[in-house]
Amino acid sequence: MKGFVGRAARRDKTRMRATIDYKGRETPGAVLDLSKRGACLYLSTDIPVAFGSTITFNTHEMGHLTGVVRWARQSRVGIELDTSSNTEAKVESYFKRNRNGDTD
Repeated sequence: MKGFVGRAARRDKTRMRATIDYKGRETPGAVLDLSKRGACLYLSTDIPVAFGSTITFNTHEMGHLTGVVRWARQSRVGIELDTSSNTEAKVESYFKRNRNGDTD
């Protein structure tokens, strides 16, 4: 497809347990993969999420993060992470601990 750039950010497969909150509905889940810009979340409970909505999740490894829903397929949700420096620092810290400093 002409003009298609594709995914620019490297993703790391993860299995971080998470507590996910969508519009006040909380469910256990997991972060299945993570990049500097986004994440794929697994929701244990079937919660219908809408494109463009805000979703938050909390992990032991990174703490509280916020993002915007970009896609949803069954129990998996793709999110674009909030672009704050705090979010960036949390993700970078996770990568440094788990990639030996390689964050490209």
